[in-house]
Amino acid sequence: MKKAAALLFSVLFYIAAFALAFICASKQNLLYFACILPPVVALYFVIAGNIFAHQLGLNRWLLWFVLNLAGGICSWGLLIACFPHILFNGFILFYLVPVTVAFVIVWAVVGIGFLCVSQWKQRPASTDTTEQSFVAAPKRTGAGIETFTGIVRVISIMGLILSIACFILGVKEIATIRPASDYEDMGVHTFSPYKVLPHTVENHATGRDKRNNPTKTVYVVYYQASDGTGYQWKLETSNDKNYANQILAKGDSVDRRVLSIKENEKYMTVDADLTADTYVAGQQKRYLWMAGLSGSYLLLCFAVWLVMKRRTIAKM
Repeated sequence: MKKAAALLFSVLFYIAAFALAFICASKQNLLYFACILPPVVALYFVIAGNIFAHQLGLNRWLLWFVLNLAGGICSWGLLIACFPHILFNGFILFYLVPVTVAFVIVWAVVGIGFLCVSQWKQRPASTDTTEQSFVAAPKRTGAGIETFTGIVRVISIMGLILSIACFILGVKEIATIRPASDYEDMGVHTFSPYKVLPHTVENHATGRDKRNNPTKTVYVVYYQASDGTGYQWKLETSNDKNYANQILAKGDSVDRRVLSIKENEKYMTVDADLTADTYVAGQQKRYLWMAGLSGSYLLLCFAVWLVMKRRTIAKM
């Protein structure tokens, strides 16, 4: 009963942390969602897992599994129930992808930490030259430790590959960001929807669905400036044509700021409350965080590798 109560409390904690992180991110920056939720959940797992394991005998793997599976399903289910439109316009990916990347990195770091602690506890005891009578202690089976080590290694390798990819992408995007001086602010314009057209895009699914359907059709809502300037903006929704037509039928206007690129006389639209400076700063911050987190994980992996290598040489 106490173990069930501890698991239920953990799930409720995950949901509360999820809600608070979402509220903070919606008011500030979507990136905050990925920076707040995974570390808070991981910190809770380390602290609560240690307490529950010693006081209640609760298995840490069971806590980790229930915390992430039940807590994650309930949290994302509540988010979709409150904001069902994020399923249709693909906006959920802006939350799901960064959080998944952050969770992989954070759990890999936690796993490496547990592995280091486990290795430290198994260090050979100092020998005593005085004559003493020893009582053979019962040997513990290493199956649990081997399973834990194997899972940690898999998670660490996944985090390593993902970190390398994110680091390369972050550095590449930082190098291609235009300075704010390359943009000319053309002011805020009001855009109204005027047509819906199908558009073929790459199918980002995996497995058989990707092989059978390498592309998919989504519906794009096209907007044009109401003041006759000719500026246009398009919103990619989903493969639900009815949803795109509902947006067109409502005819809700959207305020967007137009930034003209001086070099090629092309333009882009951003949120009305952004300027060229804040837009560029936001892009730089986003990819700096990506490269910074990934680079920190790579440095951590290198440091752990050095420690393990020295321990191996010392035992030889």
